[in-house]
Amino acid sequence: MKRTHEIADQIAVLMPQIARQILMEFFTSVEITQTQLFVVITLQEKGCCRLSELSKDLRVSAPTVTGIIDRLEKSGHVQRIPDIEDRRAINIQLTPRGNDLAKRLRTTVQNRWRDIIEKLPLSDSENYLKILHKIKNLFAK
Repeated sequence: MKRTHEIADQIAVLMPQIARQILMEFFTSVEITQTQLFVVITLQEKGCCRLSELSKDLRVSAPTVTGIIDRLEKSGHVQRIPDIEDRRAINIQLTPRGNDLAKRLRTTVQNRWRDIIEKLPLSDSENYLKILHKIKNLFAK
């Protein structure tokens, strides 16, 4: 049990360091916060969705998401669309500018990971990918 805690402690330090290194270059080239970027990424994955769904997926309050959406709408990355089935509800979707931002991020991250993976033995890369899939599946439970 103690070793599990030690491993978790090290991962808790390493993962944010790795994420910062991979994303740092991207954030210096855009005028968007990390939180706003999480919203853009989520919308690209989900597609058009209600603000309440976005709030649930991001695990933040609806007022917080509303503020983030307000800023993203002002910058031209998202738009609000009335829900056809429920006039009280509003859907959020990416604009072409928001889609472009999400695609640029994905390309940047893919390129950074390629640079890293190419320096590792193929078996290590394959094992890392398998472990990441296992971890992702644990979140789905």
